[in-house]
Amino acid sequence: MKFKLNFLLTLISLIMLNCSSDDSIDTSPTAQPSSVQVVTIATLNAADGLVLDQSGNIYASNYGSDIVYKIDTSNSVTTFINNQDGAAGMVYDDQGFMYLARYESADIVKISADGNTVEIYASAVPAPIALDLDSEGNLYTNNNVNSAITKIDTNGNKTSMSISLFNNSSLTIDDNDNIYVSDYDSGKIIKIDANTNQESTFANLPISGGVGYIVYSNGNFYATTITDQLIFKINLNGAYEVIAGIQSQAGVQDGSGNVATFNRPIGIVATPNGETLYVAQNGGSGAIRMITGF
Repeated sequence: MKFKLNFLLTLISLIMLNCSSDDSIDTSPTAQPSSVQVVTIATLNAADGLVLDQSGNIYASNYGSDIVYKIDTSNSVTTFINNQDGAAGMVYDDQGFMYLARYESADIVKISADGNTVEIYASAVPAPIALDLDSEGNLYTNNNVNSAITKIDTNGNKTSMSISLFNNSSLTIDDNDNIYVSDYDSGKIIKIDANTNQESTFANLPISGGVGYIVYSNGNFYATTITDQLIFKINLNGAYEVIAGIQSQAGVQDGSGNVATFNRPIGIVATPNGETLYVAQNGGSGAIRMITGF
């Protein structure tokens, strides 16, 4: 069945333990009492991708309506661009251009800072979702329901790499250009070594559903789990902890991490210093949530 970020999930009853032993932080999917705080900053149904620009504005895509919204630093919401067929993941380059994956169009577009200029950056890219750039400016996307990821180099040349995850949901890249890909059907996250291109299992999150998006920032990874309603933090060794949410309890409760609730969290983005997360959920009326103190 074709992957739809905003549609019903295919649930798989699978609970997997973190394969890290000495490095494990928490082997149960429960947020512990801590200084973590969750605050709703906007009511908006646009959970299919999040990105921050250099000024701290948030951009959120809605796959179903083909719109990318802008949430400025005052939390005001405006339409940044529309008519983007299957708008999904986004990333900004150092020059201030946005790259947007368009799932239904099977392409990636390059968008000017004001949203007025849109050009095709790569076409015939099967089912692209998440986007990220490596240290050399190469663009990567995961190819959902294709068991592959695609690299687009700075000259526009495309290279496809096979991976083990068929229904892959997201992709992110660490400081050493290693690539991490998540699974829409389970808590599995794989790592592709930058030097050898060898694939290995990086983490198995103990969830019953699948992972939405993963993002890397300042030495850690963060992941949303759509039907488990949890937000995970994962270190470079693959050890994880739940920083916010109550497993399988949907809601919009703000507050400390162990009492806050989420309703189908999907998109996630971190500030460059890794001190603030923004999460987009599409359950209910939709919302953009800010997480700090983790």
